Parts: sequence; structure tokens; C-alpha cells
Amino acid sequence: MSGHDPGEQRRRQQQQEQFAESVAGAVRQPASAHTPEYVKLATMDSTRSSGDSAQKASAEAALDDASTAVEDAFQQHHVKIEYDGRRFSLKKLWRFVGPGLLVSQALLDPGNIESDISQADSSGYRLLWLLLLAHVLCIFVQSLAARLGVVTGRHLAQHIRQQYPLAMSVVFWLLSELAIVGADIQEVIGTATALHILTTMPIWAGVVVTAVDSFLFLYVQRLGVRVTELVFGLMVTTLAVCFWLEMVLIKPDAGEVIKGMVIPRIPQGSAVQAVGIVGCVLMPHNLYLHSALVGSRKLDRREETREGAIREAMRYFRIETSVSLMYAYLINMSVVVVFCKAFEIMRGEGVPYVASLAEGATVLSHVLGSGSKYVYAVGLLAIGQSTTMTGTLSGQYVTEGFWNMPVKPWQRVFITRGISLVPALAVALTATAHIDLLSEIINVVQAVVLSFTIIPLLKLQAHGEIMGPEFVFGRAARIAAAALTLAIIALNAYMVASVIPLRSAGMYVALVAVVLVYALVLAYTAAFPLRCVWSRRVLVDRAPAGVRWLFGRAALAVGAAPPA
Repeated sequence: MSGHDPGEQRRRQQQQEQFAESVAGAVRQPASAHTPEYVKLATMDSTRSSGDSAQKASAEAALDDASTAVEDAFQQHHVKIEYDGRRFSLKKLWRFVGPGLLVSQALLDPGNIESDISQADSSGYRLLWLLLLAHVLCIFVQSLAARLGVVTGRHLAQHIRQQYPLAMSVVFWLLSELAIVGADIQEVIGTATALHILTTMPIWAGVVVTAVDSFLFLYVQRLGVRVTELVFGLMVTTLAVCFWLEMVLIKPDAGEVIKGMVIPRIPQGSAVQAVGIVGCVLMPHNLYLHSALVGSRKLDRREETREGAIREAMRYFRIETSVSLMYAYLINMSVVVVFCKAFEIMRGEGVPYVASLAEGATVLSHVLGSGSKYVYAVGLLAIGQSTTMTGTLSGQYVTEGFWNMPVKPWQRVFITRGISLVPALAVALTATAHIDLLSEIINVVQAVVLSFTIIPLLKLQAHGEIMGPEFVFGRAARIAAAALTLAIIALNAYMVASVIPLRSAGMYVALVAVVLVYALVLAYTAAFPLRCVWSRRVLVDRAPAGVRWLFGRAALAVGAAPPA
């Protein structure tokens, strides 16, 4: 009887009316760039739930990915994931398979294959353990990128644009595009090399063909996210089959392979090569790509299931990322093993050779017969074409995230390819005779850019207003993240310093100056407080007064109205 008390019913009716007024006020107030993610979602949901179909629209809005991109490339083909509370399901895991597979291709691009060939020549099997460790480290970093996209519903480029001032955002964008252009150069030249082996086509002509047929990616995108993931998965599998077949034919020493994987050792004179292995696996543009690709899965974000659905998605994405990147490790390992044995045979016969991507076909032809070079070229062609497309997809998300470009899909792809691919073709056409030096420079650029990508990623993970109290980094995670960042920065700084020729005292002074500037800029980036977040129409800046003065941020008036 107490449940039908008139006073209780009036109180409930008043509460409902107050809630309706607050929702209406939130709808009338336009969301600013500083509005927290959960406030934006609530506003979107309340707007969609108006009218006669309020319940239906609200449910549809809850099953959403919070718009991971302004014009998501796969917006019409998202994979809906219902949350049922189960502990684990292989069937549901299959629905999460894809983003990690696309990301893994960057670890297999022609630049990495050339690094594997160089590793086989300089250190043999003895750095296979470090190659494995680099892939494990990559799993951890990529999982953080996926975590950011799953929890917040926005990818890394969008967060950087929102949380940092315009000047710093422009710097981040330029560095990211520089890394993408560098990767494109290696991928385009690798694909052109494969076409040269298969058809004797000149390298410059292969570069032009690669640029033209890359536009097939427009059609692949139109088929949806699952078809795109399937196509890229087949290309990675083609590379795997090619090198695993050659590994079986060449019959390497299994004992040496296992020893190289489990016994840590760095041969004398291979320190730079060792650092380069880590640098070639951790790609800055991969972090942008992974944080965006996870948005192709539409999670059940209703209030009662939101936390469980996000935790479930993070768990499945961790598994999918781990399997995909270990798959990439097995392929990279097979490349190293095949060429270790091939170079060993060549040295035993006293036959001169060149350890490079272009001459790899010649080496395999001598050891395994003329047919092996075509197997090598088919694998190189598949992964070169595939990574060219995923590089373009990275550029697409980076450009959209930083500049909020409201353009149609074909316009977006055309613009991003103009930014990423055209400069890559220009360099490729004029510098093919010095590709080894060019690859070394590109690896240095990737190492420098990585530091400016991983610092914002980790800062965002530790920001409670962005990640929410349920998913923000704790003290132990922050310490581990800081240690990881310092280790990556130190390794990258060593690799950069190692390629600078020190032939005079002036070069030493220049090196010290460059290292100091690099360290100061990174310290500034790490110490810069993220932009304030609007909460209940109050602007809160928790940065100390000294920090605000250092970074030119005036004291903020509490209770100020949000910007229009």
C-alpha cells in the first residue's frame, strides 16, 4: 500500500519534472570543445529520445560509439556489439577481430622487412629475443591506444586537438604527417621493387603504378569495415605464407633459432641495430590509427551497461591486439631466419651479396632457385600495397581529428592522400639510388615523432575528466607509464645520436645542443597541463599557479560561462 502513497507519487513526479528541465537546458546549451565526453553523450541521447519514439531512440543512441571521427570511413558499416555479461565467448571475440590486424601491417611494411634483412646480416639469430621483446612492448602501447578510443569514444588526434592549444596541435599534426609521409616512402618503394622483380618494370614506373592502384582503397572502403579487414588480413596472410614456405625450404638450424629467441645477448657493434629494431616496431601513426579503428565497434553504452560493455571491449581488444601482433612477430622472425640461413650459405660459398630489400630476390634465387624470387616478390607486393592503404587511412584520421574536416569520403581520401602520398612519391622518384640512407633517415624521424605521440597518449590515460573515475590510471600505472616513456625516449635519443657523424669538436657541440633542445621540448610537452574541462558550467583549472604562469595561463574565474 505504501507504494501508492499520494505524497510519494508527487515527490517522484517533481523529481521527473526537475530532471526533464535539466535535460532541456542541456539540449539548449550547445556543447563546447571543452564539454566532457559523458556530458556530450547524455546530451546526444536526450536529444534523440524526444517525440513519440522516446524509448526506442534512447536505446538506439545508447548503442553508439560516441562518434570516433567526424566522418568515419566506416560509419555506415559499424559492427554492433550487444553486452550480455558473459565471461568470454569466441563468437564475440570474432566480432572484435580486425583493428589489431590492420595495425599489425605497419610492423610488416617494406621498411621493416629491410630492417629484418639487415638484422640477419649483421647479427644473425642473436637479436631474435629483442625482436620478440619489441613486439611485446608494442602490444602494451597499442593496447593503450585502443583503450583510449574505447573508453572515450574519440581517437588520439581529436583529443590532442581538444586538450592542447592550437600552436601545439599544429606541431603535433605536422610531426604526425611527417611520420606518415616517411612510412609511405618506404611502402611505395617496396611495392615498386616487388613490381620490378615480377615484371622488370623500372622502379620509377612501379612508383607511379603504386600511386594509381592505391586509389582502389576508395572502393574497398565502400564495402564496409569487415570486408576491408578481410582484404587486409588476406594480404598479411599472403606475406606469411610466402616467407613460411621459404623458411621450410631453406631448412634453418632450429636450435639456433630457439637460442636466439630465449637468450638475451647483443653482439659487439650491434647496439645501434638493436635500438633500431625497437624503433621500427613502434610506429607513431599506428597509435592514431588504432585509437580510431576501435570506434568501428558500436558498444552498448546505456547507463546500466556502460562500464561492463567498455571493460568487455577492452578485454577483447587486448586479446585481439596480442594475437595480431604476435602473428606479425612470427612473420618478421621468418624473414630474419630465412635470410640468416641464406647469407650463411652465401658466405660459405664465397659469393658476394648485398643485404638490402632490392637484392633480397637475388640472394634467394642463388640459394633456393629462381622461383623463390617470385615468391619473395609476391609477399612484398601484397604487404607493400596493403601498408600503403593503411598508411592512407592513418593520414585520414590524423587530418580529420586535428582539423575537424566535414568533407565527403572521396574528398577526404583525396585530400589526405595529397598530404601523405604525393610528397612520398616525389622523394621516391628522386632518391631511389640512395634508398638505404633514406630508410635510415626515415627511421630517425619515426623515432623522434614517437616521443611526441606517446606522451599525450599517456597523459590522457591519467586524466580523470577524460577517462572517468572508473578507467583513469592509478598510481602504479602512472609510474609504469612514466618509466616506459623515459625508456622509449632514451632509446630513440640514442638512435638519433648514433647516426650523426662525429668527425670534429663542432659536431660534438652540435650533438649536445640537439639533445638538450630535444629533452627540453619533450619536458615541456610532458609538463604542459591539459586544457581545462567544463563541468556543470564551471571552468576548473587544477594546475598550480606557478605552472599556469610558466605556460602563460592566466588565473581562471570559477563560475564563468562557457565559450559560445
